[in-house]
Amino acid sequence: MQTVNTYRRTETDRMLSGFQTRIWLLLSVLVLVLVGRTALAQGAALKDASFVSLPGSKIEVRLDFDVAPPVPKAYMIENPPRLVMDLWGAQNGMDTKTLSVKSGDVDGLHFAESGGRLRIVTSLTGSAGYKTYSENNSLFIEIGGQPADSVVGQISASDTSAGVPQQGPRMPATEDDRTRVRGIDFHRLEGDRGRVTIDLSDSQAGLDIVEEGNNVVVNLLGAGLSNALEQRLDVQDFATPVLFIDSMVRGENATILIKPSAEPYDYMAYQSGNQLVLDFKPLTRQEQENQRDLFPYTGEKIDLNFQNVEIRTVLQIIAEVADKNLVVSDNVQGTITLRLKNVPWDQALDIVLKTKGLDKREAGNVLLVGTVDEIAARETVEMQSQQQEQELAPLVTDFIQIDYRKASDIKERVIEAKLLSERGFVMADDETNTLMVRETAKQVREIRDTIKRFDVEVEQIMVQARLVTAEVKDTKELGIRWGAGVLTGGDNHELKISGSPNAPSTPYVDTSDRIPGNLMVDMGVTPQSSIAFGFINNSLLLSAELSALQTDNKVDILSQPKVMTTNGKKAIIQAGQEIPIQKIEDGTVSIEYKDVVLKLEVTPQIIPGDKISLEILINKDSLGGTLFENIIINKQELSTTVVVGDGETLVLGGILETETRNNTSKTPLLGDLPVVGGLFRSRSNDAEKRELLIFITPNMIRESLTRR
Repeated sequence: MQTVNTYRRTETDRMLSGFQTRIWLLLSVLVLVLVGRTALAQGAALKDASFVSLPGSKIEVRLDFDVAPPVPKAYMIENPPRLVMDLWGAQNGMDTKTLSVKSGDVDGLHFAESGGRLRIVTSLTGSAGYKTYSENNSLFIEIGGQPADSVVGQISASDTSAGVPQQGPRMPATEDDRTRVRGIDFHRLEGDRGRVTIDLSDSQAGLDIVEEGNNVVVNLLGAGLSNALEQRLDVQDFATPVLFIDSMVRGENATILIKPSAEPYDYMAYQSGNQLVLDFKPLTRQEQENQRDLFPYTGEKIDLNFQNVEIRTVLQIIAEVADKNLVVSDNVQGTITLRLKNVPWDQALDIVLKTKGLDKREAGNVLLVGTVDEIAARETVEMQSQQQEQELAPLVTDFIQIDYRKASDIKERVIEAKLLSERGFVMADDETNTLMVRETAKQVREIRDTIKRFDVEVEQIMVQARLVTAEVKDTKELGIRWGAGVLTGGDNHELKISGSPNAPSTPYVDTSDRIPGNLMVDMGVTPQSSIAFGFINNSLLLSAELSALQTDNKVDILSQPKVMTTNGKKAIIQAGQEIPIQKIEDGTVSIEYKDVVLKLEVTPQIIPGDKISLEILINKDSLGGTLFENIIINKQELSTTVVVGDGETLVLGGILETETRNNTSKTPLLGDLPVVGGLFRSRSNDAEKRELLIFITPNMIRESLTRR
């Protein structure tokens, strides 16, 4: 019995121990899960907060975290109107705890940390709907509209087709007469242009395209939008002016909000059939300047809608928007009625002034407004006062030292600029390089300021040209020389038959002179390159000689003139000969000299971007023999204007001349025979090629390279 009880107690203890072990394992797993979730949530730190205005007086708040944010728990407070959102485990990583909005139904946002959570309290001006969704590491809160629109959701970055549902008139389930938005596409075109294409079921929908802030809003009046199309398209990776495309429902209409980048852009919208196309293109610097010339207003855009309101009140509103101090003349009176929407404040000011016959003057941040006659009279009085001051002010004498230019050159600049009054004068001394000026103190200061702009160190430029002349001559000759000699008769009578008396002797010559030494046919054989063969006995010599000659002549001539000059000054360098030319006029003989030179004439001008504009004239002359006892001068000339980078080499041009000559010599009749005609003719081919290439290399003389 003792043993049985001990066994049962042991079994019971073992069962309790196993049960406790499982409980502890389950608790450990729960703790690890909670700790993991807390660790993940603690990593979500708020880094940035911003907002944009949407159509329909809505506000979109964007909260950027360092990791994916947790799903917020939100609820509304009616009195006072507040939207409270709790993000468990998140924290505020920004330096500020508030975000001022002051737009739509939103007054501002407040961020507070409490009990391991980040609480976001949105102060509202009245009851409003809201919806939230997240993309990547950002949480978006859209506030506005009816309270029934409030939705809290989350969209994953990979599920771009999931739309955020919104209550209101949408695409009907069955077909009707309402225009439907079938699709919204984006394409990147050549030249970094972006194209937004909206495909509609028909072309009956009304169209209203407006610019609100930095957004382009497309309102499709009376068009329906399905839940699947109500989404945000992120197209910023395409490197075009378009960043996002938001599709939403606004009452009975569908709205497409296109958010461009902050870089300058221009867009064009057109509708072709059932397709609405919007093309966005980036603007170059030149296009921006052209737009500023056509539309010079750059102020902040405002909306003005007044009826019979005081002009002073309108001017005060514009001054507040422009952040300028305002001074209005007592003569500015009356009322005005105007309605301006999305107009720059400076354009609105010009419209108001021109409508009421007013004018303005700006001095710093002070804006002076008065009647046209009043401002003109005031400027006339100021001009008369300045003239009297100039006429009555005492004259002073000042000596100005010139450092980098000649004093006489600076004197001419001062006179050309009309900086001297009738009472003043200026004198230049080049030996001391000093100007003596006698003028009023005010005018002397202006002359000194002007001289500082001209009397500066001028950069120097080394310009180097290379002229490469290549001549290639190729001569090929092919010919044959052959003949036979026959000797007949006895000791006292001999008969010889031989070739041309001017032909050279063959290698086989009988020293007894009984065998003829000249061959009968000679077609271009040259002793420099030949092959000879023959047969000889007591009375017969048969010999033939075949020759071939090929000559290659290559000549390269390099001319390299270089010259250094200051910016904007012409420089000339030349080298060559003067050739006497005899001229006879009316029986009088005279000698005239002609230049046969290599000449470089250049005028450099430094332009922005470390580039140099060059006006170049290059001459390369050479003697070419005589013609009718007159000397021939070969001329090669280049005159051009180019822009070259500092230290870069540019090929300015080249001349290529090719001359080919083919000559054939033959014996009449025999040389035209087929097959054997080659024994009675010779050929020579001459080819000559001359090529001229011109290179230019400018180098700015840097201060670090000059010897001190």
